[in-house]
Amino acid sequence: MKKQIDFQQIAKIAGVLLIGLFLGWLFFGGSTEQPSSTQEHVEQAHTDTEGNIVYTCSMHPNVRESEPGNCPICGMELIPVNSASSDGEESPYELTMTQAAMKLAEVQTTRVVTEEAINSIRMPGKVVVDERRISNVTAHFPGRIKELYVDFTGERVQEGERLASIYSPQLLTAQRELLETSKHKEQNPALYEATRRKLKLWELPEEEINRIENSGEVMTDIDIVSPAEGYVLNRNISTEDHVMEGTVMYKIANLSKVWVVFNAYESDLAGIDVGDDVSFNVDAYPGETFNAQVTYIDPVLDPQSRTANVRAEAVNNDRRLKPQMLAEGIISSNISRGEGQLLVPKSAVLWTGERSVIYVKKPNTEQPTFEFREVVLGQRVGDRYVVKSGVSEGEEVVTNGNFKIDSAAQLSGKASMMNREPDGRKPARHDHGSMEMNNGQMKSTQEPKTEKSDTTEHRHISHLDNLLNEYQNMKEALADDRLDEAKKYLHSFRQEAVQSSQMTDHSAHANTHEDHHSAMLASIKEAENAQNAESFRRAFAGISEHLTKAVQNQGYNEQSLFLQYCPMAIDGEGATWLSTTPKIKNPYMGQKMPGCGETKTEI
Repeated sequence: MKKQIDFQQIAKIAGVLLIGLFLGWLFFGGSTEQPSSTQEHVEQAHTDTEGNIVYTCSMHPNVRESEPGNCPICGMELIPVNSASSDGEESPYELTMTQAAMKLAEVQTTRVVTEEAINSIRMPGKVVVDERRISNVTAHFPGRIKELYVDFTGERVQEGERLASIYSPQLLTAQRELLETSKHKEQNPALYEATRRKLKLWELPEEEINRIENSGEVMTDIDIVSPAEGYVLNRNISTEDHVMEGTVMYKIANLSKVWVVFNAYESDLAGIDVGDDVSFNVDAYPGETFNAQVTYIDPVLDPQSRTANVRAEAVNNDRRLKPQMLAEGIISSNISRGEGQLLVPKSAVLWTGERSVIYVKKPNTEQPTFEFREVVLGQRVGDRYVVKSGVSEGEEVVTNGNFKIDSAAQLSGKASMMNREPDGRKPARHDHGSMEMNNGQMKSTQEPKTEKSDTTEHRHISHLDNLLNEYQNMKEALADDRLDEAKKYLHSFRQEAVQSSQMTDHSAHANTHEDHHSAMLASIKEAENAQNAESFRRAFAGISEHLTKAVQNQGYNEQSLFLQYCPMAIDGEGATWLSTTPKIKNPYMGQKMPGCGETKTEI
């Protein structure tokens, strides 16, 4: 019997097939952009082949984990990839962070302002005698000192006060001539006036000359008087000394006004003008400020110290300022010449040696976004810099946490201090983990966490702590001229530098660290072979240079570090050193000039 065809059933099956085909086209064929590989599909979907979410670190985007947790580098909480900004959507000069990452990095910003640039320049100086207020008491005729009325240096004398008495045969003859010509002054007035003028030129007071003429008696001894009020700086005669015409017997200085001579570095001279007010203090009167005014700037620089003398005049009516007192002066100078200047805090500037860079926070973005910019700096004005180009008024620049932002940008292959022309490629040796496909399964290539990976950052900071501690001890010893102690600290410094491998294990900047580490070891060896303090200090300059570069490259936020500079160090070549305080204590000049130098920047 023939089976009857059920057309109604066939129609139902065909309809179901058509609906299935339509739905398949709708969900899988509606887009012409197909991932070129399973790996690309996983990256676009931010999940693995099993649908699990991929987690990353907003500070270290190379980290990829299949489950939530903390970043193995910075310890920050991992977030889903699709919650983080995609590098491909950003400019290579911009870095986007989450609010959590920004808080963890302790990012702070300050607006760029336009203000008059008032520069405070600190200068070491010394109180000296005003050369225009020095009087020499000289012998105008030969003779013998009979008596001293002022017999020690430092004594204060008044104008006209007796200093000494002198016996002189020539003076006796001149007096007799006066008495003889006075008898015939009406017949020969010219000769009479000539004899009186001779005694006046010998600085005999008018009263003495009249007394001799009226009494008719010759004075055997004549008193020498002070020509001005002041203090005796030098006494060059004693009782019964024979003096010749022109002999300087006393030097007297009026100290009612004194000079304060400051040493201004070449880089500060542009901000100093004649007429500027100077406030200064001296150790003798702590907490008290004296005022002076610049009257002269030396037109020639000292070729060794690279400084020029800046002379200021100070009123000293109470005579409290003593010549040879050391002083520290501050000049507040308006370098803007009446025009506003763009100013940014010095903490906003990152230095690469040749370039100055800052990070600017972009306005009106969903997530905090920071733009890398190179800037051209002008003069330093206190704790701020004048900016010639690179930023505009009102923009927000990062003043804290900028080094962490720069590190994250470098890890992302973006513009940074170490990457001037970004190409999007990650650092060659920076491999904190990635995702790869194996037989259709996605897995993490990051090594299992070990004690080393968990503590690398801590050991990195500990290493720098130890190095800087021994370095500071060595610097203090050199500043006090304690060479033997400096060598002991060098030994400890060398042990830390050689035994610890953090200088090259920190993978984010490994190649640069290797260069600094090798150069530092060479300088350490040079110091160990030093035969005297001079050669040791020259090697110390190399150690300081490479340690500074290492700190700038690796980052160090445990305490403030100040980069200080002395232009006179190393036979006038100039050298830098690191200090934990802004106070200058020069390791190159020792006790000879412990305060020579200036703080260039805070790291």
